[in-house]
Amino acid sequence: MSSTITSESIAFIFFFLYGSFCEWVFHKHLFHSPQFIKRTFNAHTVVHHQRYKYEPESYKWQEGQEKDHIAMDWFALPLFIGFHLPLFALFEHFTVWKCLWGGIAAITVYCFIYEYFHYCMHVPTGRLFERSPVFRFAKEHHRTHHKYMLQNLNVFSPLADLCLGTCRSPASVGRAGETSN
Repeated sequence: MSSTITSESIAFIFFFLYGSFCEWVFHKHLFHSPQFIKRTFNAHTVVHHQRYKYEPESYKWQEGQEKDHIAMDWFALPLFIGFHLPLFALFEHFTVWKCLWGGIAAITVYCFIYEYFHYCMHVPTGRLFERSPVFRFAKEHHRTHHKYMLQNLNVFSPLADLCLGTCRSPASVGRAGETSN
């Protein structure tokens, strides 16, 4: 029993870290490219990025303002889990590593943290959490993404951005001679 718990716990950590890379791929290739799902591209790049720009004023919430295009569609989490079930099954089959429940838990927790961070970034209400250094770092990382759309593709964990060369420091924004991409 304890070896299963240990195995699932390791799977949770592994797949939670993997979540950063999964988010990066989905964000870059589905949210910022019309090549695969035009509806997703339009909702994110055309609508979301036009409403929320880099300037801090676009993050100030006004009463009566619609809250669409902040969260992913309700079916995103079941799709992400369904997409990953074959991966978890293959891992278990070929490695005899118990990872199904740890993997499902990691993807679920990652998605909830992503959605909560993203929502709090775009709908700030002065929550105690919004003053934490972790949240402030993530918010500035994400605001920079709204200026340079193909950089800082991770919302709350920049692991994939760091490893894949798309991490841009908020301090670098606005330096002379740089263009947005």
